[in-house]
Amino acid sequence: MTVRRTLGSFLAIALIGALALGACSRRQPAEVNPIVPSIKVNRTKAPLGSALEVTYTWTVEPGAKKLDQNYWALVHFLDNQEVMLFSDDHQPEPPPSTWEAGKTYSYTRTRFVPVYPYVGEVEVRMGLYPYPGRGERPALKGEDKGFREYKVATIELLPQTENIFLVYKDGWHNPETHPENPSVERTWTKKEALVSFKNTKTDVIVYVEGDTCVKCFKSAPELTVAVGEKAGLKIPIDGPQVHIRKIRVKAEDLGDGEWVDLRLAMNESFVPKNLEPPLNNDDRELGFNVYHLYVADAAQAGNVDGVTDAVAMAPAPAPAKAAAKR
Repeated sequence: MTVRRTLGSFLAIALIGALALGACSRRQPAEVNPIVPSIKVNRTKAPLGSALEVTYTWTVEPGAKKLDQNYWALVHFLDNQEVMLFSDDHQPEPPPSTWEAGKTYSYTRTRFVPVYPYVGEVEVRMGLYPYPGRGERPALKGEDKGFREYKVATIELLPQTENIFLVYKDGWHNPETHPENPSVERTWTKKEALVSFKNTKTDVIVYVEGDTCVKCFKSAPELTVAVGEKAGLKIPIDGPQVHIRKIRVKAEDLGDGEWVDLRLAMNESFVPKNLEPPLNNDDRELGFNVYHLYVADAAQAGNVDGVTDAVAMAPAPAPAKAAAKR
């Protein structure tokens, strides 16, 4: 009796499962909204730690339906085992809720490649997801790799040793993690800081990304970036947001030496503990908080958006000599 009941129950459950599976197999796929995501990068082979210029394009075809809520761009970079290495999720420009059928929207972002113990092929996927709030990702037009993530490109990550090597010298504090994002590392300078890099004898692009405590300065903060003995740029720091500048320096301005000095200098510095009222108990001299400092060979970097040419600058003053003893 027990065996018959058990067998009967098993057959009933199996029948229900088969009916449910059949219903699932007949379910229609989500309707594709013909919006095509794509990207273009300035270099398809990028060393770990390097800067990538990523141009995002959203082609809204004539038959596309208007998106009825706000969405963020999903951008994932995956290794050859489909494990995500890093991402560049962001608010598209302009917001997707304003997109119109028959138009194309493009913009460029700078993304620094994190330093991971991985080199090789990386697949780039894009998509859209509701933000803020919850909801389904819209079905877009493209090669869906699952979960409505669409393959848009393949790049190759190279060893970090392929970069122009920087030697950090005077004026730097120890690196710190961002209090709101432990994956982000920053390094404060003093009023002035010095690094050196191997002279490539070619045009280079210097990337400087960082911020500072604007309210901690008595006058409007200004950062001077000086490369070699002749060229550089003065950068007004007009707010607490993260600033990024890209400065092209010509080969002849690097000089003939084996190494080139790169100086960062603020017009003032501050000590948080000595402010009125004190900002905190930090007794260090602080100038500029550097997120990324990167030097790229201009030819290898390719087309870089938003580059400013360095201008002629007075040479840095030589260190004062000690008075001779009598």
